[in-house]
Formats: sequence, structure tokens, C-alpha cells
Amino acid sequence: MTPDLVKKDDDGWYPQLRMHYYLTLGREFLTNRDTKRAAAQLEAGENSIWKPDFNKGQLLPAVLLLENLNLLQFLTPGVQLRGSDERMQEFKALVLKHRHVIKNYLNVTISEKHTPIAIAQKLLAKIDLKLDYVGRLGKRENRECVYQFVPVDDRVWSKVVGE
Repeated sequence: MTPDLVKKDDDGWYPQLRMHYYLTLGREFLTNRDTKRAAAQLEAGENSIWKPDFNKGQLLPAVLLLENLNLLQFLTPGVQLRGSDERMQEFKALVLKHRHVIKNYLNVTISEKHTPIAIAQKLLAKIDLKLDYVGRLGKRENRECVYQFVPVDDRVWSKVVGE
């Protein structure tokens, strides 16, 4: 236990870390994890299950949603992203189509006013990642911000995942 780890936990880091793990390295263990949680609650008796808590404890729907939105496409180091890119526009359209489901399962509000980059940032925050601003492209009257994923260089994260 380190002060850095305590601070991250105080900042609500565990749910983000858990979601990141099950979306990536631990995906193969997620179905078994959710099944065990459901079975334990069923064994406790009929009156012990409160549907909102039960649903909130199941991570598979949220992970499947992030997979179907292809969120991991943004995690390629060195690839520059702009809001006007075709794939960013397609991503925004897909997210807007499913924004009510996203609100229900991820508690993330998406608006048509959000840029594709802002939407990606909101969803990446669910796994404690982000796109970094790297500059602007274009002429003065038509400049556009450019972002890219920069891999995490975090001592605490490295200790947690055993790197």
C-alpha cells in the first residue's frame, strides 16, 4: 500500500481500473465473475436481491457496450485523431444512436453538441484513460485540434497490473 495508491483509491480509481481490466486483460474472466455474483445473490434468498444493485454489480453489459462502440480503437499510440476524421464522425453517430443505453449502463451523458473527441474522452474516462492534445492543423480560419493516445506511464498502474 502506497500513498499514491491510497490517493487514487480516494479519487474513485478502482471502478475505472476494474472496467479497464475486464475490457482488456481480464475479458475472459468476466462472464464467470458475473455468474458467480448472480449465483451468490440468488443463494442468499429472494428478498436479498434488489434489482438496481444487482444490475449495477453486473459488469458484462457495460463491457459489451464499450466493445460494441469499439472504444479500444482509440488506444493506438501515435495515431492522430481529429473530430473531422471519417471514423470519428462514424463513432459519434454510433454513440448518439445508443446514448440512452450508454446513460443507463455507464452513467455517461452524451449530447449532440459534444464533439467526437469529447465523446471519446468521456468514454475513455470510464477506464481511466484519455487522448492527449498534440497540436492544431489547418489554416488560421479553419484550425482543428489534433489528439492521440499516449500510453500510461504510471508507477501505481504498473504495480497493479504486475508490469
